[in-house]
Amino acid sequence: MLTQNVLNNVIIIKMMWKKVSKFGSSLVNQTVQNAKPTFFLNLNSTLGKSLYNCDDRFSTSNPFKERKMKLIVGIDVSKKKLDLSVYNGYQHKALFINNDKKDIEKMLRSFVSEKDDCLFVMEATGVYHLRLATLLHEQGFKVGIINSLIIKRFAQMKMIRAKTDAVDAKLIAEYGYEQKVSLFQPRSIERQKIIKILRAIDALIETKEGYYNRLEALAQDPLQVKSVTKSFKQLIRNAEREISKFEAELLQIVKEHYSDVYDRLLSINGVGVKTAVVIIGFFGKFEDFENSKQVASFIGINPSPSESGSSVRGRGRISKKGNSYLRKQLYMTSLSAMQHNKSCKEFYERLVSKGKEHKVCRVAVVNKLIKQIFAILKYERTYNQDYCKNCLAS
Repeated sequence: MLTQNVLNNVIIIKMMWKKVSKFGSSLVNQTVQNAKPTFFLNLNSTLGKSLYNCDDRFSTSNPFKERKMKLIVGIDVSKKKLDLSVYNGYQHKALFINNDKKDIEKMLRSFVSEKDDCLFVMEATGVYHLRLATLLHEQGFKVGIINSLIIKRFAQMKMIRAKTDAVDAKLIAEYGYEQKVSLFQPRSIERQKIIKILRAIDALIETKEGYYNRLEALAQDPLQVKSVTKSFKQLIRNAEREISKFEAELLQIVKEHYSDVYDRLLSINGVGVKTAVVIIGFFGKFEDFENSKQVASFIGINPSPSESGSSVRGRGRISKKGNSYLRKQLYMTSLSAMQHNKSCKEFYERLVSKGKEHKVCRVAVVNKLIKQIFAILKYERTYNQDYCKNCLAS
């Protein structure tokens, strides 16, 4: 009797697998290019109920079961439209809408009743995903933002050969269903302002340098046109005036909302005003990071060795898979830290004495500086340049 039951179960499993395989192959071949825009999914319809209330056989491996996530909405974001794939671990429902506030709000009304059981997942796409993610968060929906490189590797793992918006939305939904996704938490308004002003200052500095280069080229020209030279000089003065205005606004925001954090950062030898403002804007008090290694990875200053077996011994280098703006700023800060920060200076000199290259030593100093900044802000400590010696003495 037991043997017969086992055989029956095997037959049932084979039938289920054929059904799922057939469904998967037909799903890959489907297209939504000729479909009309769909603005909502009626969860009370027959299709909606079958999609939402999936078979219990497929819910046992759902990593969101403990968090009661029944629907994952994968979104492929572009400038003009959004491709969505509503996924329950068993079936996909493809939708697409225009990427504007009116259509997004109309679509979200279909998910209001299932707000606690629904997770929206999307790739980070520069500025295009921010409006959607912020709007979802403001309306109380759970949102996850995934690095696009992760989705690319996820597609390679699944041997997906097609590359369309609809396929990407499906992949994003499956990733959100199978993997643990960190929920999106927007920065405070003040920190967002700081970042935007910092970007504006950088753009103005680059523009000003371009004007200086143009003036230098004009100075070498045998035909001097005074009106042109005068115009470029005026543009340079305007850029400098705007930079000064933005810098004053930055200090006002920081001193008004983050005075304690600002003072702690300036107490670290080698950290100047700009570096302190950058750290506050991008990290706050490191609420989203558990340790300094995560911060180094976020910046892209972490080591990336290349070794395999006994034959591959690639030269180690930093990953550079992170925020290039922060990497540039902290790399410049390391020059000051090597001169004025006691522990960083001793660390640099020790590495140089061992024959390490200058750039390698500077990167190591950046990592050490990150550890100091992280400890001071995360644990609200006071900077002490003899902290290590005091620990050894005790």
